[in-house]
Amino acid sequence: MSQCQPCDSEGEPLPSTELNEAWKLANAPKNDKFQYTHFAHKINSFDTTPKKLLASDSRLRPDRHALEQGDLSKAGFEKSSLK
Repeated sequence: MSQCQPCDSEGEPLPSTELNEAWKLANAPKNDKFQYTHFAHKINSFDTTPKKLLASDSRLRPDRHALEQGDLSKAGFEKSSLK
């Protein structure tokens, strides 16, 4: 959670003002291995993708798929073979 308070031009809090909540960190998504936000999960998920993906869509990359499966050596190999 982050808080803010109205201040003068010198950055000093104005008298008789209180701290206000500026933003609050959302809970992490369940089963999150990569510390993604809910938004990042949504845009990277195959569940929310259009039916036809462009060949250049990163969700189709074999290195990324191997990384998501936890196979780091295959992910490294696939990434080095990308052109």
